[in-house]
Amino acid sequence: MNRWIKKITSVIIMIAVLASAAGCRKTDQPAAGGTGETAGTAVSSAEEEPAAADEGTPADDNESDGEEVGPHDDGASGEKPGSGLQGMDYAAWINSDVQAFVQSTAGEEVRLEDDFHLYVNRDWIMNTELPSGYASYDPISARSMEVDGQISDILRNPEKESDPALIHDQELVQKYYKMWMDWDARNELGTEHLKELLTPLMEVDTLDELTEYLSMPRTAISATELLQCDAGINWNNADYYTVYVMPVDLIFGDSMYYEMMEESDAMAEPYYDTVIRHILVEMGYTDDEATEILKGCFAFEKDISKYIMTTEEQSARDAVVKQNNPRTMSELEAEAGDFPVRAMLAAYGADGSDTYILTEPEWLEAMDVLYDETNVENLKDYLICYTAQDYATLLDRECYDTYYEVINGISGAVGTKSDEKAAADAVNSFIPSQLGRLYADKYVTDETQQEVLAITKEILDEYRVMLAEEDFLSEETRAEAIKKLDQMQLRIAKPDKWEDDSALNITGGDEGGNLIKAQDEAGAFWISQLRDKVNQKVDRTYWTSKIQQVNAFYDPSQNCITLCGGILGGDLYNPNMSKEELFANVGDTIAHEISHAFDTTGSQFDEKGNLRNWWTEEDQKAFAARADKLAAYYDEIEPFQDVNCVGSQIEGEAIADLVAVKILLRIAGKDSSFDYDKFFRNFSESWRTITTAQSEYYTLLQDTHPLAYLRVNAVVQQFREFYDTYGIRKGDGMYLAPDQRLEVW
Repeated sequence: MNRWIKKITSVIIMIAVLASAAGCRKTDQPAAGGTGETAGTAVSSAEEEPAAADEGTPADDNESDGEEVGPHDDGASGEKPGSGLQGMDYAAWINSDVQAFVQSTAGEEVRLEDDFHLYVNRDWIMNTELPSGYASYDPISARSMEVDGQISDILRNPEKESDPALIHDQELVQKYYKMWMDWDARNELGTEHLKELLTPLMEVDTLDELTEYLSMPRTAISATELLQCDAGINWNNADYYTVYVMPVDLIFGDSMYYEMMEESDAMAEPYYDTVIRHILVEMGYTDDEATEILKGCFAFEKDISKYIMTTEEQSARDAVVKQNNPRTMSELEAEAGDFPVRAMLAAYGADGSDTYILTEPEWLEAMDVLYDETNVENLKDYLICYTAQDYATLLDRECYDTYYEVINGISGAVGTKSDEKAAADAVNSFIPSQLGRLYADKYVTDETQQEVLAITKEILDEYRVMLAEEDFLSEETRAEAIKKLDQMQLRIAKPDKWEDDSALNITGGDEGGNLIKAQDEAGAFWISQLRDKVNQKVDRTYWTSKIQQVNAFYDPSQNCITLCGGILGGDLYNPNMSKEELFANVGDTIAHEISHAFDTTGSQFDEKGNLRNWWTEEDQKAFAARADKLAAYYDEIEPFQDVNCVGSQIEGEAIADLVAVKILLRIAGKDSSFDYDKFFRNFSESWRTITTAQSEYYTLLQDTHPLAYLRVNAVVQQFREFYDTYGIRKGDGMYLAPDQRLEVW
């Protein structure tokens, strides 16, 4: 089920880790709310001034008069949260995303020259309250809340549509929304339909019976399999789809955690001990039986986690190459041994593919060992627990509230999101295309699409000039880079052509339906879509993203950038913004996504989306050296005491952050009236964030993006225009010696 039904994303962190480091994840949704797009299958792509130089007109490329090159002593003690950068020429900025850290600076002077982001945003950070149910809040969150209101209006006040496609969309959206909001029906049903779904699994006693269960189409449609698969663009022939075969998900997320955890740790973890246990007991298990199921689940997860890539490994520069393992069905079966890979792929309708890509061969070989008669109970226990937790928010009120109480406790969020917001999120996750068409019809205009497209083309033009001037590239590599840029697809605001999903239907509550039955019906449709893509040519006119989401991304397998309609509004974009405001908001977003085509992952794909090395060996080494310097820079930054950034984990996003601002400043340099102070301040405001320490710590450990305050301070200090605008000099906290400044492109 989990590839076809958009999962409610949970923030799962070991309590031992939280206790020792007081930290967690920043999201643009309430705690445990949605996910962003990924960049292709299995690739992360779903960022009182001193006397200054003439503000708005930066000096030329020479250093400012009197600016010295070399290390400085900023007098930082290394004792405040977020400090501790010893041995290198980096400022010890406070981690100004964490509201409590900033509030601790009340009464202290903050100089723009020492901590630009904190100086610009301190009042906002200190005085803004986290919305109820949120673990973090920022301009993306604010826009998301506006879009939530628009979506809620679509759901509460459905308009009479005349277009047959929109009429069908409206019917589906209303059916699911009303079933989600009908707590009387949900409470009466309780966990009965979940129990019915899992009864065939509960009755399994032997390995042969488990294989039969895993071969059932309904298992693939609505429950949990022992592998994941998807039809995606073939990295080795981007004109066609192939089937990706991937490991199971783990309840605690990152496989790294399991190396540190023992059974007693897992049993004390509230997600196991409270959320899943509650569902199991409501399904009819005794408390002791639930304990044994949880222990069995953890035993399997701990065994298999040794063979599943960690978040850091998945973010590494060579991850996509390691994951690109083409196979035939016979080769898959040979590696799988007794593990019934063909039977499970057949349940998905994916057993007829000419080719497969196995993302983690060690996992498949390990499943051959673990899939035996002595391990049947542990395998069953994992499948029961994972399916149960996957449905936690679709069951009765008690299961729902238990889930969010635990998630809020882990993430540090206070309060809960409203039922209207939660229902909108649920519809948005379950039938995003249908809701997206309704949203686009009402809120996304052709004028906005054309205006943003014009900005995008201006940025692309400057990118082309930059690549043409890039002195570390050979003519051969430069030509390939420009070809890739010129063939980049631009998906702005909404598609011109919508995919036909009119065959999707669900049974409404007044027709005898319920939320879990709807998962069955929609899951069957989505699997039919997978089956229809197998061995077929890719239609690049179709979008795979939610138009209504507040997001933008680059997909290397299609060489395209997407700016969803949801992000083009509110404080993030309006046509009346000044040039400086546009550049600091939507312009930065556009330039960032284009830059992903040339980061350490995107640069491994060619203009069509094939995983192909188009670099000369010498050029590739030069690029790697530049990226290494950037990663080393971030490695030295310490957002929490004694806990540093992992440069290799965030380097792709950090490169895109850096190059985006470079491109915008290149364009600005051609305009003598450009107000650099206004641009830099608006840029900083676009990244202002308040978050709990728990959420921030999880972001540091698990996210591939730099922390928000670093997406300002660590970026602007690389550029001469910033130094000239504010008179930054040696000894200031924002100063970085010229020879240490970063330039990847």
